[in-house]
Amino acid sequence: MLPSVLLPITAIALAVLPVPSVFVVQESAPPATAAAATDDIPDALRRSSFNLDENGLALGGYDPVSYFDKSGPKEGKPAFSLVYRGVTYRFVSEENKRKFESDPVKWEPPYGGWCAWAVIDGDKVAIDPLNYEIIDGKVYLFYKGWLGNAKKKWDAKVTAETAPKTVAQADSGWKKLAKADRDAYDAEQKKKTGK
Repeated sequence: MLPSVLLPITAIALAVLPVPSVFVVQESAPPATAAAATDDIPDALRRSSFNLDENGLALGGYDPVSYFDKSGPKEGKPAFSLVYRGVTYRFVSEENKRKFESDPVKWEPPYGGWCAWAVIDGDKVAIDPLNYEIIDGKVYLFYKGWLGNAKKKWDAKVTAETAPKTVAQADSGWKKLAKADRDAYDAEQKKKTGK
């Protein structure tokens, strides 16, 4: 997390960069290898690494498949819920739920649903599920609140450096966060088992 001294500076920096809030970049970015953290980790570790509410619900209840609809993201319905590897998703329809079930890694948000901009700096920051960007078939989510709009900083960086470079930096930050989560999980398991 940012030291408290830097919070006012961050708020000012987030607030002053004018860029559109949602747009789609279709560049040839490298695959987001750190994106969904769905590899060999236990479900309990996934739950602790993902941005979830107290009930284990991802994306504030928004349907991950609906981000790709022309009308934009929609809140899912409890009747169309699915728990995938410890993380609960909701969908607007049975059709979207089936799409997700057929290829969950394709639809899960990068970086466990945390703010993509903050991940670059090695931080986990909550997101506004309606503040997003699609890059090469992945939905990158961003913080938007009293500290400003992190997507504006992301967009400026993408404009200056390209989407693939920005995504690679976020991937690198997520790998460090995932390792820290794994180390903490392993230490907790070791304490529980005494091994």
